[in-house]
Amino acid sequence: MKGTTVKKHLRREHQLLFAVASALMYSGAVWAEGPSANLPYADTSGFTVLSNATNVTHWGLGGGAAFEQSPYKGYGTHITPVPFFFFDDKWIHAIGTTIDLKVGKWSGVAFTLRGNYAIADGYKGSDAPILNGMQNRSAAFWLGSALKWQTQYGDLSGEYLTSGNKGQKADIEFGKTLDYGNFSVEPHAGVSWFSGKYVDYYYGVRTSEAQAGLPTPGHPLTRSRSAPSSTIA
Repeated sequence: MKGTTVKKHLRREHQLLFAVASALMYSGAVWAEGPSANLPYADTSGFTVLSNATNVTHWGLGGGAAFEQSPYKGYGTHITPVPFFFFDDKWIHAIGTTIDLKVGKWSGVAFTLRGNYAIADGYKGSDAPILNGMQNRSAAFWLGSALKWQTQYGDLSGEYLTSGNKGQKADIEFGKTLDYGNFSVEPHAGVSWFSGKYVDYYYGVRTSEAQAGLPTPGHPLTRSRSAPSSTIA
């Protein structure tokens, strides 16, 4: 399949729902020494490496599952066990299978270098009848950049990631956190873009895989004969 594809959805692809989570949470502070030690409102604008902001560390452990309505015909709901790991300090932010290296922050816009392992991507030929005879498609580790603009109205975030021969993908998303006592809900709306190479790898049929009952080579292997979009969660 040639070209690129854009799909709208109400949550980032492969929505992670930590429905079965057992977490041990810890929060601690590592106080800086020197003139900034007693300045809780020190200016955090600029490159992280040059920031004099206090370093506060938070981390958590647990486990859960990712639920997704698979785009492959006959596959049903795709359930993937997911280890839950959370870590955040002055330099690094990590949650689940995503890790960010904090580059800096200017005028409320934070920039990071991002690594992400797309644990729910791919399939085995035995996963659904329509996939019989298809070669396995493996998950990939993605690298790129991300940004997040925090405002009083909500947060606008975006990322651009690449993974060698598996192509590129990008997301733009807006979300607003709504607090209810000790709980919070964060509805999102966003747009995802996938390169032609990504769509070909995960949803295309190769000439060597062509057989009766499958789309012809160059056409996507999905329910709607179009590139994938995530289900609402």
